[in-house]
Amino acid sequence: MVYLTPKTTRGQQYWYLVKSFKFNGRVEKVQHYLGSEEPSEQELERLKAIHEPELELAAVERMAKASAGMFRTPYLDLKALKGLERLKFLRRALNRLQQDHKARERDVQRAELAAVHGNLMLTSEPLAREQTEAILLHDRAPAGIPLSRVLEVLALRRLHHEMGERVARLDRRAILKLHLEVREGQGDGGRLRQNNASLPGSAFVPPPPVLIEDELDALLEWWHDPSPLHPFEQAALFHHRFLQLRPFTAGNGLVARLLLDGMLVRAGLPAPMWQREDRSRYLSALVAGDRGDRGRLISGFWKAYRQHHRSGVRGELAALKTEPRQAHLEAF
Repeated sequence: MVYLTPKTTRGQQYWYLVKSFKFNGRVEKVQHYLGSEEPSEQELERLKAIHEPELELAAVERMAKASAGMFRTPYLDLKALKGLERLKFLRRALNRLQQDHKARERDVQRAELAAVHGNLMLTSEPLAREQTEAILLHDRAPAGIPLSRVLEVLALRRLHHEMGERVARLDRRAILKLHLEVREGQGDGGRLRQNNASLPGSAFVPPPPVLIEDELDALLEWWHDPSPLHPFEQAALFHHRFLQLRPFTAGNGLVARLLLDGMLVRAGLPAPMWQREDRSRYLSALVAGDRGDRGRLISGFWKAYRQHHRSGVRGELAALKTEPRQAHLEAF
């Protein structure tokens, strides 16, 4: 909360706007100096509307700095960790500040469209954005798009909303169910592959079918074990290993990216918003991981993700969408 408080120095009273926030069980504060005269009630509301976003950012920066130092990792440097934690705390602040439910619904719809379209952008046969929009926004099947692709897009939208909760209960059965829903109507959904496989562009050989269940269970056990890594790093490593296993005949990439989305959302971070130009960096990062270079794997993912969410990672004021507050300000 933001409130007005006086401070007395050498007999003189000065006024401050103060924001208190809880972090790690302690109440902390950031403040903004107003002057030596107490503002009127109307002026105070105007000043709150102006300075509350700045105080929110100051609190976010304080929390991000402290939180980033809690992770122990050889992969991301402190600047990257602070960027991720800053983005996480900014999202919390935005959810708290956003008063306009219709604006929030529009933001959710835009994020949903970006996540679904981005997932499809990294496939070998992507859909144009207008085709994805026709399906998701206008309930229309574009000409020349088979029904199976339309069902796939609709499944990705539905599953995108559920992934945070699904990841919390992630096991082999949940992954099989996820694949079944993604591959609706295509005959191979929910079944592990029964043939040997390869990874195009990589020398890594996925395990034979007889080992897939054991390898998948081992990966899930690793995911659920406590780790000093940042959740972003854990999610990237899980994503890479899942694709190395290639547990299904088709649909591995779509399922893996849904799981990545869910793992990030579960950690308080937004899902990636992949673009077509990210495909080369994405594949290069995966190939680096296949060679055992986890640093380049995670760095490649981070560079793309940082670009997707640049404003929030940098802690820019634009990351706090203050339109409803601005409308309130103009009333004075």
